[in-house]
Amino acid sequence: MTGTPGENRPESGDAGGQEQPRQPLKDELKSSLAWLEHAALAGGDLVRLAALELRLAAADSGKLVGLALAMVPLLLLAWIGLSVLLGWLVFAWSGSVAWGIVMFIIVQLAALGIMAINCKKYSKSLSFPATSRQLKTLKEEASGPQEADKSDSRTG
Repeated sequence: MTGTPGENRPESGDAGGQEQPRQPLKDELKSSLAWLEHAALAGGDLVRLAALELRLAAADSGKLVGLALAMVPLLLLAWIGLSVLLGWLVFAWSGSVAWGIVMFIIVQLAALGIMAINCKKYSKSLSFPATSRQLKTLKEEASGPQEADKSDSRTG
């Protein structure tokens, strides 16, 4: 026994009596550190999951492109079949092969017309109309005070 009895027990007037509040602080720091470690592990798992899903999505996108390419001939055949059906119905109704062929051509031209209208509509967005208007407004605002100064200097 090398120490005096009661040496480790701080009394109310000792400076060592302040050690008691440090224990909850240490526990809080330990729990915060444990939470951060858990969050880091969960974040790492999330990154790995996202990487695996990205690889899966890349593989599936290739399959989607392949299926879309396989669908193109089927869509073309379905369109031709519908056009032939309409031409055949006109032929059956009128009894004239020429009117049946005209109906087939009209269906094709109607589809081309709709596509041309849509191409014209979508090509307008390729010119960035909203950006062009904003840029024009900015140019007018920037040149506005300069033009006003020039007109004031000419009149004065």
